[in-house]
Amino acid sequence: MLKFLFLGAAVVAGSMFLPSESRASEWGCQVLLCLSGDWQGTPSCHPPIYRLIAAMDNPGFHWPTCPQANSSRARYEPYENCPAGWTAFAPVASEHGGHLAQSMCRAPASNVQQVRNGQMWTGNGGLRWSGHGDNGIGTATVQIGDKTVQARVQTASSGGHGFAATTYYEIARPRRAKPYYIEYNDANGARQRSWFDLNRP
Repeated sequence: MLKFLFLGAAVVAGSMFLPSESRASEWGCQVLLCLSGDWQGTPSCHPPIYRLIAAMDNPGFHWPTCPQANSSRARYEPYENCPAGWTAFAPVASEHGGHLAQSMCRAPASNVQQVRNGQMWTGNGGLRWSGHGDNGIGTATVQIGDKTVQARVQTASSGGHGFAATTYYEIARPRRAKPYYIEYNDANGARQRSWFDLNRP
């Protein structure tokens, strides 16, 4: 990370000696430098980032970029990746046919470890069911990494006389503490991604 910060510092310093049309990117390079590190804990980063926060409310705002580092505009991703074996999905579709944020994670029963009385197993055992007919909605405690979490369980029969044709477990998708990211090229030309938030210290 220090290599990237020194790169950003060199970019900012170098931009001060460029023609006036190139100096327009100086702010974008300052933003990149600060957001690649701990901007809240770096007082010299407060002016350019506070300027950024204020500018974001202006009509026609464009994210300041640093061409020297080929930086991108900021992107927003509020959720962490789902655990291995789980897939992100949006629980509800809008009334106009669009989709809401993929705020949940879903996995088939075969991918899930349940926890009950200190024991773990895979499958449908130990569920508490509610619902009617062939469809059921249950709850279960499941193991994900070193954590145990509550999951909703959706089970539907295939119709006819079968019981559970398909069973899925659903959990809330973890939210990121730093939901924004920018991408840029480091000193070796490799593409990097930095996550950040814009909460004032």
